Amino acid sequence: MFTTRFHITAHEGLKDARLVLDPGWIEGMQVNSMNPQPINEGSRNGSIVLDLGHIPAGGSYIEFVEFQVNPTNVGHRSQAVELDDGRTKLFTIHRTITIFP
Repeated sequence: MFTTRFHITAHEGLKDARLVLDPGWIEGMQVNSMNPQPINEGSRNGSIVLDLGHIPAGGSYIEFVEFQVNPTNVGHRSQAVELDDGRTKLFTIHRTITIFP
């Protein structure tokens, strides 16, 4: 079990902030909870899209996601995360998780 914290600080206002998570975030894992709940959840080309809504300039948003790894899930997974404002990609962070038996 582990918790991931996404902390977004908006230097400029974001009208429609969205976190886009690679499929590796949930492949072979259970999502136990998301706090606070995103306004909406969706899918884009296999990625999970969390709609966070408006974040004013100078404001911040913190999303906690609690995961549980399935016991048969062993190996490496891409866990890139992208921040969008509507359809505009702002940046991507690339990371990989290694899961041991």
